Amino acid sequence: MKIASRRKKIEKIIFVVALLLLGMRFWLFFHHSPPRLPRQNAYIGVIDADPEDKGLMQSFPVAISNSDEIRVLVQTSRYPRYAYGDEIEISGRNLFKPRPIESSNGRSFDYEHFLSKDDIYYQVKNPTVRVISHGKGSIIVASLIWIKRAFLSHITSVLGEPHAALAGGLVVGEKSALGKDLVDDFRRAGLIHIVVLSGFNITIVAAAIRRVLSFSSMPRSAAIITGGICMILFCILVGGGATVVRSCLMGMIALVGELLYRKYQVGRALGIAAYLMLFQNPSILIYDPSFQLSFLATLALILLASPIEGLLERWKIPELLGIRGLIATTMATQILVSPFIFYLMGQISIIGVLVNIVVLPIIPATMFVVTAIGLGGFAWHWIAVAFAVPAHAFLSYELWTVRTAAHLPGAVFAVTSFSFMAMCLTYVGYFCLYLYFRKPKEVEEGALLHTIPEVVE
Repeated sequence: MKIASRRKKIEKIIFVVALLLLGMRFWLFFHHSPPRLPRQNAYIGVIDADPEDKGLMQSFPVAISNSDEIRVLVQTSRYPRYAYGDEIEISGRNLFKPRPIESSNGRSFDYEHFLSKDDIYYQVKNPTVRVISHGKGSIIVASLIWIKRAFLSHITSVLGEPHAALAGGLVVGEKSALGKDLVDDFRRAGLIHIVVLSGFNITIVAAAIRRVLSFSSMPRSAAIITGGICMILFCILVGGGATVVRSCLMGMIALVGELLYRKYQVGRALGIAAYLMLFQNPSILIYDPSFQLSFLATLALILLASPIEGLLERWKIPELLGIRGLIATTMATQILVSPFIFYLMGQISIIGVLVNIVVLPIIPATMFVVTAIGLGGFAWHWIAVAFAVPAHAFLSYELWTVRTAAHLPGAVFAVTSFSFMAMCLTYVGYFCLYLYFRKPKEVEEGALLHTIPEVVE
């Protein structure tokens, strides 16, 4: 008892100190002036990320030399192609600060602050670009980008478009070749999360890594460490967006717990991952919708998925092929993220639950055959070809489902006005319901909202 009491006191002290440090970090971060780039005719810098294909254009950030960590987003013609690690000189007088993006429904997106979270404070379109040298970036990152590009090339050579674009989005989050219309269809159908590497995709990748390592002859600790290294490399390979980083951090916490023989608590893991990400970059709390949505969606799975699944079980919904679990997780996510999506975009997919039920069960199989094509191409082209038929069949089904569902009447529910205050009041209402239905303190930690099924029924 004394040891347990002492441990709780230590945990409380650590929690308070951590909050104080985070508060200090926020205060220092938001009380400094953004850096300024001196006006001149030319700037020299290094491309420090994989250039993104934008159809007729390519876009990439350039870390300006001899500046205070200032990056410039360069948008130029598709050819000639530039690569990560190229040292270039950009010249022209069309350097400007990012402007808000106005959507068709009259909403404005704060693009300037969205880019500033990545230390990008300026844009330049169609400058004169001169390559000075190559190979100025990290060898590890350059190698991983080369592997990703070769992987995508193998997929494209076997599957063709738009199947290859969807396949690339599923496995490595490469959705640029999908095109705006198809991306909009995925958004309207409620399936955009499968082509932007959500936690669902990362979970499948992590499970695959763990299964492969379980068949190896490595000692337990070596297998766990190898799994962690693989997750870090995968995170770098796919670009390290907020959703990917959050998922990988939670996976790393699980691996550390397994290495130390500690029980994994998903709620604590989410909190630790969020803390680490916010400490590294406080601006994502306000200016990164990917972080906000990822955190809300994961919180929904922790708090609501189990009670909703219990309710569905009472309603005799079958567990065939995991349908009941899919319905529960999709409904839980929709409930918690809907207010934020209404505020951000003004619309939400109505048929997303149904589309997820009919598509998600085959996503793991799709990712497996796509990975076999991409990796098989490194060894022998005909290995990739052997998996082309099932991959094409799966991808065709997913594309047809998305295109059909996205254009059904009433597929999307839109609201003309949903203010920030309305969103906050909705979440206050959610919190009040949580307090009302929550069990007393003797409930085991993590078993939240278990009284909802009984009350509703």
